[in-house]
Amino acid sequence: MSATLGIERVRLPGGEALGLVGGSLLFEIDDAWWAGPAVYGAATGERGGLFVGGLELQRRWYVADRMQLITGMYVGGGGGGNAPVGGGLMLRPAVTLLRDFGGFQAGLSASAVHFPSGDIRSSQLGLLLAWDGHYRYTDAAFAGQRSNEPERSGLGFDQWLATVGEYRLRQDGGRRIGLVGTRVERHDASGNWHWGMEAAAAARGGAAGYMELLASAGWDYPLLPTLRAGVRGAVGLGGGGGVPSGGGLIGKASATLAWRLTDGWQTGLELGTVRGRHGQPDASSTQWWLATDLDAAPGASREITRFEWVGAVQHVLHAQRKDGSRGSLDTLGIKLNRQISEHAYLSAQAHSAYAGGAGAYSIGLVGAGVSTTPSAQRWQFGAELLAGAAGGGGVDTRGGAIAQTLAWAGRPVGPGQLRVGVGGVRSLRGSGGLSSPLLELSWSQAFGLSGR
Repeated sequence: MSATLGIERVRLPGGEALGLVGGSLLFEIDDAWWAGPAVYGAATGERGGLFVGGLELQRRWYVADRMQLITGMYVGGGGGGNAPVGGGLMLRPAVTLLRDFGGFQAGLSASAVHFPSGDIRSSQLGLLLAWDGHYRYTDAAFAGQRSNEPERSGLGFDQWLATVGEYRLRQDGGRRIGLVGTRVERHDASGNWHWGMEAAAAARGGAAGYMELLASAGWDYPLLPTLRAGVRGAVGLGGGGGVPSGGGLIGKASATLAWRLTDGWQTGLELGTVRGRHGQPDASSTQWWLATDLDAAPGASREITRFEWVGAVQHVLHAQRKDGSRGSLDTLGIKLNRQISEHAYLSAQAHSAYAGGAGAYSIGLVGAGVSTTPSAQRWQFGAELLAGAAGGGGVDTRGGAIAQTLAWAGRPVGPGQLRVGVGGVRSLRGSGGLSSPLLELSWSQAFGLSGR
């Protein structure tokens, strides 16, 4: 496994400069071939809120002692910040030279950023950092059995959190924006320090299309056996939905209170502040969260749980636009499913438009599904019910809160499963907003991770 973080200076029409930050999580799929999800977003300039999510494919060669040459192709969808992205499809071929410094690598990249249906065509140099890691997993067929692995499995996170929050802008008349999101965290051996990643999107407050992706770190201390207090900070990218965000770089600082409900479950509250470069945005923040443990202590006896990575293409047939028109749009998406019983699973998903003239349209969803027992020889059937936030690209989501249903059928093909699905997506607030059937084609790969 390899995690990367890069930055480059992209030129927009008219000579406008945009600082583009990209992060990826890549897995070795064959000798010298790597692939995985990646996201790019605006960090400097005047296009805060520009996000593009997609997939990266790389070929790596060792050209000298501790030196790697990497060729790669990124394909994704997204937009925002009123950038001229057209339908949202982004292509980014790149060549990178990395030097290994023992556990991490650093180097120089040469890339081209191209939105085929938009007006952005830029070639540039950039800086790239990469960190080695291991994605420890077992065959999904071992789900339900016990494991005594001495190290964490998967990405190494201990907790998954669902979040609901509110920003109150200190400018703009004290405007309030409601957000829904998700977070993953890992704790150190003492249990006091933790770090992780979080994502959230606007679901109310007239800010449909606002989105943020942040890296976080925090510290807390027990006040009582079931009560902990502490502090947490986060930094990353945010913007869109008419929320002032400058170039897109934002930071958060919060005081935290966490209460353990039962073994494996916690809830908590955070109060803090959010600020961007040059004071945009500038807001007070509140957040409530509910957390479940993903992993027990390394070395403890743990049950193997079935997970799935799913890559999806969706076709929304009749997406309501803010100008009163209706038209189709297409999205690229990624899902992570976690089995919680033989026939039920939880799902977290993100989708972004790449065609249909809705380049800034993005969706974040969480929910649950049911399915028949998987088999290596026969069809599997399932259904999902999800809720979350969506907006951007001129799509009328009536504030951002949406629900999505999907019924799907899957057939084993090679090491994974090919699925087709039919469902619908609709706004949860008001009437006359987004309400459309959708079609989905997806590919899933199952694996087993050691849980609680």
